[in-house]
Amino acid sequence: MIILASIIYFSFKTKVGNINKKEIIDKDTSFKPCSSTIYQYYSTNGGYKTERYGIRKVISEPIHQLKFPNFSGNINVRFVINCKNEIGYFKIKAIDQDYKKVEISDDLQKKIVAIIQQLKDWNGKDEDSYYQIQIKLKNGKVEDIF
Repeated sequence: MIILASIIYFSFKTKVGNINKKEIIDKDTSFKPCSSTIYQYYSTNGGYKTERYGIRKVISEPIHQLKFPNFSGNINVRFVINCKNEIGYFKIKAIDQDYKKVEISDDLQKKIVAIIQQLKDWNGKDEDSYYQIQIKLKNGKVEDIF
């Protein structure tokens, strides 16, 4: 019983749904989810009030100005929208066209997070949920944000 309780306690202390707390980029933030349950983005109505159009309108220009590594693939930015319409617990994963992991610098990851934090019209629908933004690259140039 003690072992089971230890495993459960450890998993709640180190994980937030599908984002491992050890992997978050914005560790020094005061962001907190409102509850221990974080819903997947596809099972809630939470999101950005003006949807993808509004996201692109705010972040497209600054994202295009970043210097990305010269590869073709996707950068997935995953984070949590809490019930207070705040965002945090960012995690970034990059893959090439062959679905192989690509490392991007900590500095670039922090710049991407800073740009996404400019988005202010979140609607968490009084619950915590995951959200993700994809940046599609071709030869190091941004082709699409979705």
